[in-house]
Amino acid sequence: MLEPYQAVWCILTAVVYKTKKDLIKTLIRPTDTVLDVGFYGQGIQEGDENWPHKLLKTHASKVYGVDLELPDKYLDDPYYLKASAENFTFQESFDVIFAGDLIEHLSNPGLFLSSVHRHLKPGGRLILTTPNTFNLFNIAGKLANNEPATNSDHTFYFNSKVLKKLLEKNDMLVEEVSFLYDLGYTYKESSKKKLLNILYKLLSIFTDKFVETLVIVARAR
Repeated sequence: MLEPYQAVWCILTAVVYKTKKDLIKTLIRPTDTVLDVGFYGQGIQEGDENWPHKLLKTHASKVYGVDLELPDKYLDDPYYLKASAENFTFQESFDVIFAGDLIEHLSNPGLFLSSVHRHLKPGGRLILTTPNTFNLFNIAGKLANNEPATNSDHTFYFNSKVLKKLLEKNDMLVEEVSFLYDLGYTYKESSKKKLLNILYKLLSIFTDKFVETLVIVARAR
């Protein structure tokens, strides 16, 4: 469980991780061997201290990575593989497979989950994050426009019920559904977005329903 300064606490519902740093610190054990799928993207530059792959390497025993767009410097490193998230093969099995803001970019999430299932140790966990379909910013965007603004590379919207069903159909058992308050991105914001941020912060004190990002932890059956 997170300390109060590490998380936004919801009065009516479950804990919300404040940042990916808090999520990784809480869910990754020092003995874990971790595969980070789609590790080189995730919206934060490699040199940033909050880069999720760097945070994983800080907290886990061993960390591997797979990405379709792998920089040259990783190509000869046995811990890294240039491959699609939907079809990858390592000789290693993993305690944890981490997929941060990945599944909403895929063409075939079921193929990704099949690859995950093949590579998890008995009792191993999949930890994934993905935008919450019904977060405050999407709802506000839908009210103001025909559709909310979205990443041009996204192929899916997910909520917790749909993700649970998708995971069940791929022999995964969901153990935790929680939320992530802040992705850690920095960019120029409009005055409307700044006002929404204030409302977002206030609502998050009372409920997780409108929090920006879903966190799912599942185990292979």
